[in-house]
This record gives sequence, structure tokens and C-alpha cells, in this order.
Amino acid sequence: MGEPFRVSESGRAAGRIRELVRRIAVEVFGTTETEVPIPGFTVFTDRKLDDPLAGVRAALLMRSVAEAQLYDYARSARAAGRSWDEIGAVLGLSTGGVPVGEEAFDWLVCGRVPDPERKGIRSWRTPSAYWRCTSCDAQVTDDGPFESHPADNETGHTDSCTRHQADIAAWKQRTGWDD
Repeated sequence: MGEPFRVSESGRAAGRIRELVRRIAVEVFGTTETEVPIPGFTVFTDRKLDDPLAGVRAALLMRSVAEAQLYDYARSARAAGRSWDEIGAVLGLSTGGVPVGEEAFDWLVCGRVPDPERKGIRSWRTPSAYWRCTSCDAQVTDDGPFESHPADNETGHTDSCTRHQADIAAWKQRTGWDD
């Protein structure tokens, strides 16, 4: 007898999200459902939305909320000391030579969809992300990972911020430069 079919944890979560989108289509956007037989089975049925546009509206709402959450969690990750490179790695970005952190910032903060063919070309004006540093509790303006020196990327930390001072010390160690 073969191995039983197993669904991964993320597969189960995806199923719950699909079910939630369906429920929102019914409860919020007013469609109804019909039970339809699954081809090849006599007992099993599937649910079909009577108005698929309600499903489109529900999925669009879910996507908008998820995109806002993605941005909020990325800002929280930055506030907690995570780098744009780490965020880009979690996003699974393939950048075609552009540093993954820059691509993550461009996508999440600037709203530019990752494009491996872009090869580092950005508009002259880059929006900023704002978050509260968990080390110094100051409001930080994060202009992205585009410059070498940490002070050129983030402003607003207090002079005694241990996190920012550690970033600067790591930069000095990495580059061999002294401000």
C-alpha cells in the first residue's frame, strides 16, 4: 500500500484562504452557491459560486488586505532589525543582478513590481518607509538599501541607538572606511 496523501501546512493554509474568499463572496458580495458533482464521482460534490464576479471581488479584497499586511510586516521586520536583503529573500525575489534588498524595497515601498530585466534602473525619486526603531524608540525614515553607509539609508535614530551604531560599526568593518 502506498504512502497516504499528505497536504503540507502551507497547503492547508492555502485551502483555508480559498474557503475564506468563497465565504466573503457569499456573505459580503451577495452571491449564492450551488453544489455541483465532481466528474467521475457519484458521491462527491464541489461548491460553485453562482456569480463568479462576486468571487473576483472577494479575491481582490483579500489581495488588497494581504498587500497592506505585507508592507506592514516588512516595516515591522525593518524595525526589529531585519535587513531589506532578508526581506527580499523571504519574498523569493529573483533580481537578475539587482541586489535583492533593493528589489524588495522597490516592490514594497515604491510599488514597482520586481522586473529582472530592469537591471538596477530606478526612477529619480524613491519613496521612503517609516517605522519605529525597537532599539532607540525613534521614528526612522528608511530610504532603502541603496547607499553604502547606514546613515545614508536611515535617518532619525538617536545618537545613542545601539542598533544603528552596530550597523555603522559593521559597515566600517566591511568597508575598512572610517566615516
